[in-house]
Amino acid sequence: MTKEMNPLDTLLHDLVHAFQILAMDGQGSGISGHLTARLPGARTFWSIPYGYGFEEATADDLIESDFDLRTVTGTLPCNPTLNIHTEIYEARPEVCCILHTHSEASLTLGIVGSNLEPVTQSGALFYEDIVLFDEFDGIVLDKKEGASIASQLGSNRAILLRNHGSVVVGASIAETTIAATVLEFAARVQLGAMAVGTPKLLPAAEIRQTKAFLQRPDVVDLRWKLLVRQARQHNPRFRAQRTQG
Repeated sequence: MTKEMNPLDTLLHDLVHAFQILAMDGQGSGISGHLTARLPGARTFWSIPYGYGFEEATADDLIESDFDLRTVTGTLPCNPTLNIHTEIYEARPEVCCILHTHSEASLTLGIVGSNLEPVTQSGALFYEDIVLFDEFDGIVLDKKEGASIASQLGSNRAILLRNHGSVVVGASIAETTIAATVLEFAARVQLGAMAVGTPKLLPAAEIRQTKAFLQRPDVVDLRWKLLVRQARQHNPRFRAQRTQG
């Protein structure tokens, strides 16, 4: 960033880059993917309007909505299926960013009823931190269904939704975005291993040490900066726009 920004400007800057990073990673899911972020403790959140794709996101497009999914900043409507997000925000005060997507590998893993296992070094990020929601209730259009997913997620970093996709949460946009890219990679590798044999699990002590390293703030910061640079190069339309830094 080229100048000091206030917390809201930083959130908007990071959020629009996260949309571009996830689009680059193939996690946009058309109009069905959701990425939201909020300031710590806020009862409103920011997202792209209903009907927008991740790759279209710019700072000027972002809207602010309340927990009843009413737009409070901006003019366009909020996605009506964001009850997953509002109920997780209600249950997890420390969470400031949530992604729900239907990315292929994570979706496939859930379809076969398998949780992510500790079989890759990068996947150590989710060790003892991801659960499988073995239900499907259709489109999440009310708070009850969102609360059910939030309850099953518990204190974990992620949840695989059977036949539906995944949800990843974090205390920051960078943390959540990095975790989402790792989840998709680790799920893809696990599926490949399952197709040719029985995956060998990593030892518990070593995977805990790896997870601790991957969560270090300096490591998260370096990985986030790389993803931002890659996203700016990937989408020329986005690179040409003013992105506040």
